[in-house]
Amino acid sequence: MAWGLYAQWQCRFEDAVRPFWRCQAPDFAIELLNAPPVVLSRPLANSWPTRPIYFGYVVELPLVFLWWWFVGTRLDFGLLGLGQYRHRRAWLSLLVASIALLLALFGWSQLDDIRFYQQYSYLHENPYLASIKNLRLLPSRLWLLVLIFGLGLAVLRIARGRIGQSDRKLASPRTVRLVCLGLGLYCLGAGSAVWHTKLVERQRQAEYDLHRIIIRGRVLDNSGTPIFAIKVDLVPVLHGGAVPDEENASDFTNENGEYELSPEQPGRYILSVQWNAPPSTEDPFLTRYYPDADDLKQAETLEIVPARHLTLSPIRLQRLALVKVPVAVYWSNGRAEPEAYLFFRNTLYPKYGAIGRETLNPGSDGTVSIPVGFEYLANAQVNCDEGQSIGNAYTPELALSLKSANPHPKPLRFVLPGNPCLVWHPK
Repeated sequence: MAWGLYAQWQCRFEDAVRPFWRCQAPDFAIELLNAPPVVLSRPLANSWPTRPIYFGYVVELPLVFLWWWFVGTRLDFGLLGLGQYRHRRAWLSLLVASIALLLALFGWSQLDDIRFYQQYSYLHENPYLASIKNLRLLPSRLWLLVLIFGLGLAVLRIARGRIGQSDRKLASPRTVRLVCLGLGLYCLGAGSAVWHTKLVERQRQAEYDLHRIIIRGRVLDNSGTPIFAIKVDLVPVLHGGAVPDEENASDFTNENGEYELSPEQPGRYILSVQWNAPPSTEDPFLTRYYPDADDLKQAETLEIVPARHLTLSPIRLQRLALVKVPVAVYWSNGRAEPEAYLFFRNTLYPKYGAIGRETLNPGSDGTVSIPVGFEYLANAQVNCDEGQSIGNAYTPELALSLKSANPHPKPLRFVLPGNPCLVWHPK
């Protein structure tokens, strides 16, 4: 539990790609400890993509309780032996220290949350009520309380000198058979209900799809590798062949490079990948039009009629080379600012913001990777914690040209105006 709380605190800024060891390892460890119930419930969960949010409580949680009941009885009667506890004082000291440590951890988590809401009073929240309503930490806190309560019962048991009952069976054969029968009926009923719900959902989805316009396809790079999470747009063609600035339907590709578009109205459309967007570090590709054109005038116009289902041939994108640009950010007094983030704007796309609509942070080698073949304007920014508000410090823009065939960019040195500030971090 302590590890899980620490990981949540460390990964509070990780929104997209969460590293395994720092952020996902506690969840993996919990699943490892609960391997039998997870193995039993996970196939059912994976086969039901639209399962309700309470699925884990209805199916997985009873299996987890049953698993730990079995483990607890084995520890009490099978593995630890019977009779009076030996070294009672040592056990009591260890358990009391564990309770004190867990209580300190619980109190620190609560106080840290309260201090956050007290510090940022513009949130207009009562800090104590807001901390209680913080659902992100509620599961960990509840488990901490349960663990503290369980350790407290163990302390009372040992302190009173209770011993295991060696002449008493856990359950009679008849009780065991009834429990197994009930569990089997429960699993059978739950499985039947899930299968029926899934069947009805598929039937309803199929009936709904009959009246929808559906356009499917794939996006690959020049080596045939599927491109993940790249935007595909369906843009209407107006009278006279004009194309508006807004798309009608859009989708992001999945792990297999597949997309599915469903415009609300029939009409004439063109399909584009990376429409009006500059190449970025994550998506180093130029705009491409279906079926295989880099110019809007050469794009094929799709005549879409009501309830049409269309599967298009794959669109292939040419992956651009990236070059590492050395960067460094300093304050005007010469102090380095490692927590600044950078914006790079492609000058060929003046209406577009930073490439990829994202900020860049230097890697461990002090560089950022940028697509080759363009000219950029770059600047750095720092968010300053001013107590009641958040201030911003910006550097002047610096020009960067990567248009040569083999660019060797000079290091970019950004200078923030004024004195160093306390960098603001979101909770």
